[in-house]
Amino acid sequence: MPYQKFYPQQSQSSGVGSFLSSFVAGALIGVVAGILLAPHRGDVTRRKIVRQAGDKRDEVIEAVEDLIERRPPSNGDQAEE
Repeated sequence: MPYQKFYPQQSQSSGVGSFLSSFVAGALIGVVAGILLAPHRGDVTRRKIVRQAGDKRDEVIEAVEDLIERRPPSNGDQAEE
């Protein structure tokens, strides 16, 4: 006989219903925490995200251009004589 642990406080029918109720409770707690702890209104936050994304995009473009300028020429880049 295989070893089975006995948990008397759990019922066999607590699968899907327990998961769904826990999921809904967690979602509600997350929404409330997000509303209470948000540092700015939604439109202000979206503007900040767009501005920061544009700044990061510019940084990446500059870094790629620097790498392209600094790379040594390969055999295909040299003019044939």
